[in-house]
Formats: sequence, structure tokens, C-alpha cells
Amino acid sequence: MTEESGTRVPSAEAVGEVGATDGHTEAVEVFFDDLDAFGMLYHGRFAALLERAITRYFAGLGMSLGHPDLNVVVRELLVVFERPVTRIGPVDVTFRLGRLGRTSAEFAFRIHSGEHTHAHGRRVIVKIDPRTAVPEPWTDKTREILERDLVSRR
Repeated sequence: MTEESGTRVPSAEAVGEVGATDGHTEAVEVFFDDLDAFGMLYHGRFAALLERAITRYFAGLGMSLGHPDLNVVVRELLVVFERPVTRIGPVDVTFRLGRLGRTSAEFAFRIHSGEHTHAHGRRVIVKIDPRTAVPEPWTDKTREILERDLVSRR
């Protein structure tokens, strides 16, 4: 953690920097209605961009809403803002698996345009039984896919 103006700010090391060769990258669109009155991507929309990218990744694997391993809730979301997005059009979202637990997964992510990082952070999800909302273990197949595709290649 670093101190800036008396506020604790997570360092890149604490969050888990995502490099160019890490995990998976999806291009997602920024639309006009994602921008705020200053012409910048509204801060709350960064989470939506991450969600779009991860959803597209799973859809590419043939997993869509209703798949047992997509019954997840977000437990934690940390976004560190670096540089504003000031245009509509595509941005890249690169994400990798930081940790895979029995019922949870932690993803590190970076939202960027080329080498310019707009935001980075982490997202922790928990797989649940949709009827009881109780945590439930990942299937072996999904564990294998996540570990194969999204582990850092550093």
C-alpha cells in the first residue's frame, strides 16, 4: 500500500499486475452512454466492461447463462484508476486467474488501449447453488479450463 494525501492506495503488486502475455484478452465496446458529463468513461462502467469481457470469454467456451459454473456472485471488486477512457469504441480487457479456490476464483484484470492502462484491479467471485445461495464447488472441467487458459504465463 502507498500513501497519497493521507489515503491508502493499493500498490500494483498488492493488486496483481496483469501483463501483455497474461491470461486472456477480449475487446469490448465503450458506448456514448457509458461516458459521463466530462466525456470520460463513468467510473461505474469499468465493472461492466470487465463483466462483458469475462462473459464473452465463457460464451466462447460454450458456457452461457444457466451453466452450473456460471451461477456466481461477486464477493469483492477492486478497481484502481490510472488514465481516463475519453472515446467511444473498443478497449481491451485482459484478465488472468490469480487464485482458484474450492468455490471461489480471483481474477486480476487490466483495462487498456494498447500499452495505455486505464484501470486495473481484481475481482473475486463465488460459485453458488442458485436455489440455496450456498457456495458450491467448481466442476472439474471448469477448473481445468480456467487453470489451462487463464494462469499467468510469466
